[in-house]
Amino acid sequence: MQTNLHQLIAKRIQSANCLVITAGAGMGVDSGLPDFRGREGFWKNYIPFRDKFSFTECANPRFLEDHPNLFWGFYGHRLHLYRKTQPHKGFEMLKTWSQNKKSFVLTSNVDGHFQKAGFNEQKIYEIHGSIHYMQCTSCQRIYSADGYNIIYDINTFEAKDPLPNCKNCVNVIVRPNIWMFEDYSFMSDRVEEQEDRYLQFKNELISEDKIVVLEFGAGEAIATIRMMGEQLFLKQKHITFIRVNPRDYSSPFGWKQQQNTDDKAFYALKQGALEAITQIQQYML
Repeated sequence: MQTNLHQLIAKRIQSANCLVITAGAGMGVDSGLPDFRGREGFWKNYIPFRDKFSFTECANPRFLEDHPNLFWGFYGHRLHLYRKTQPHKGFEMLKTWSQNKKSFVLTSNVDGHFQKAGFNEQKIYEIHGSIHYMQCTSCQRIYSADGYNIIYDINTFEAKDPLPNCKNCVNVIVRPNIWMFEDYSFMSDRVEEQEDRYLQFKNELISEDKIVVLEFGAGEAIATIRMMGEQLFLKQKHITFIRVNPRDYSSPFGWKQQQNTDDKAFYALKQGALEAITQIQQYML
């Protein structure tokens, strides 16, 4: 049954003229990146913070104010990890599938791996920003994080001085251009430009477009990515929605697979991203 489902999905992708890829934290797990959702996952990757801080406390502008060296130890480690980690092979397969189609990528991940895998920068919407960009709340500028190498103690995850300073201001510590928890200082200019391009992409879709939405590793805790795909599913006439998730694989709006038609269908694959992509690839011509 599962094999037939992968074959059916492959046919849907091949017959579509539009492919929308939506990705949450689960997309990067197969590349070796941590999934920060839940305290257990956080403790596993950041042992020194055990019983002291949660992910939501560390991913918070106030943490920079209260514990600047720990803040930059946490984000300095992530920046180093995301730079050195290569996107898994599923990214390349997805890029091939999207060739000669209308396409766009929506992701809540800040790792920059779709760009690293060669996806068109102009067709990516990073809704939470990117760790590969810095922002300075003093001069109100966003710029590349290239050239910043944060030194930190791997045992304590405490960054060593000097902490990353703004390239334009004197003695002003910068922060990643990432939308954090309880974040009122996030500079959204870059993300808004990406959003504008995505909205233009959506507005240019026509009723006869055959669309496939491929959602990978988007959890229910913060469901923004899930909702963005579901909104397309509701709006478009000819659309197939594939939700790939080993845990959170529920159908949108109670949609049942028995209701599937040639025009509109939902399928759930209870798998990780790379496993599902690889099995679908076996049936791609």
